[in-house]
Amino acid sequence: MVNIGIIGLGHWGPNLVRNFSDHPEVRVRGVCDIDDSTFKRVERFLDPNCVKTKNPYELINSDRVDAIALITPPSTHYELAKAILNSKKHVFCEKPLTLSSKQDLELHEISKNMDVVLTVGFTFLFNNAILKVKSFIKDQLGEIYYFTTTRTHLGLIRKDVDVLWDLAPHDVSIMNFLLDSAPKFVSAVGSKSLKTDQNDVCFVNFKYPSDIIGQTKVSWIDSNKERFICVVGSHARVVFDDLNPLEPVRIFEKGIGHEGRYEANFGEFKHLLRDGSIVSPKIEMEEPLKKIVDSFIKSIVNNEANIYNGLFSSKVSSVLEAAQKSMISQGQPMFISD
Repeated sequence: MVNIGIIGLGHWGPNLVRNFSDHPEVRVRGVCDIDDSTFKRVERFLDPNCVKTKNPYELINSDRVDAIALITPPSTHYELAKAILNSKKHVFCEKPLTLSSKQDLELHEISKNMDVVLTVGFTFLFNNAILKVKSFIKDQLGEIYYFTTTRTHLGLIRKDVDVLWDLAPHDVSIMNFLLDSAPKFVSAVGSKSLKTDQNDVCFVNFKYPSDIIGQTKVSWIDSNKERFICVVGSHARVVFDDLNPLEPVRIFEKGIGHEGRYEANFGEFKHLLRDGSIVSPKIEMEEPLKKIVDSFIKSIVNNEANIYNGLFSSKVSSVLEAAQKSMISQGQPMFISD
C-alpha cells in the first residue's frame, strides 16, 4: 500500500482525492489546504482518521506518508516539490512542474538521487483519444505537414501565471508526445485584453524537425470553449475534439503528396491527390486522471517506467520559456537548445 498526502484542494484537488481514494493500493493519510472550508468537499472520500491540515509541511515531514500529490498554484511547486523529494517521498505534481526548465531538471536529478518517483500530471497523454491519434499519425497520415491546436474558455483566470503557462503546457506536451520530438524554435504574441498584468490570450507558432510547422491558440477570454487538435499529413488528416463525446477522433482519408521525383516534361513535381472516407473510430471511455494515478502508483509499487518525469517536463518548459521571450520581443523567433 502507498500512503499518500494531498496538498491543494482547489479546482482540481477533489478529483485527485477521489481517484487516489478509489485506488486499491492507496491510503489517503492526509489532506492540506489553506482554506479549511475545502475539507468539506472531499470528506466523503476520506477515512475518519485522515489528517486535515493547513500546513503542507505537516504532511511533508510525516512518517505516515510515502508520497504526496501536489495540486497547488504553479508558483509554489518548486519549493514544495523540492522539500517533498528531499524528504524521500514520491511526488505527483500537477502541470507545470515549475515555471523554469532548469528547476524542472533540478527536481528530476533530486528524484533520481533520492530514488523516488516524480510524475507530472500531463493527463491528456493518458487520454485514449490522444493515444488513438498517435496511432493514426504513425500508421496512416504519411508525411506530417503541420498541426493546429486550440484551447479556449471564458474565465478561470489565474493570478500567478499567464494563459501561456496555464493552458499551453497541455498542447506542447501533446504535440511533443505525438511527434516524438520537441520544437527547434517558436515565435509567439500575446495580449492583456483584460488590462491585468498577465497575458490572457496567446498565439504560438512552432517549427519541429522534418519541417513540421504548427500553431497553438490559448485564451481565457473566448466565450466558445474549445479543446481541438488537427494534424495534417500527405495521406490523411486527423482531428481530436475533446468536447465531442460521440466522435472525439475523426480521420479524413484525403491528402496530397508528390512522387518525390522531378518531371522533366511538366517542369514540376507530379502531385498525387488521394480521396477516401471519413472514419470515426470507437474510443474506449476511461478517465485519464484515473489512468495517470494508476501509472504513478505502479511506478512506485512495481517500479514501472515513468517517462512523464522532470526531464519530459523540462522540454515542455523550455518551449514555454522561449515563447515567453518571443512575446516580450514582439514575436521574434526564439531557438530552443537541446
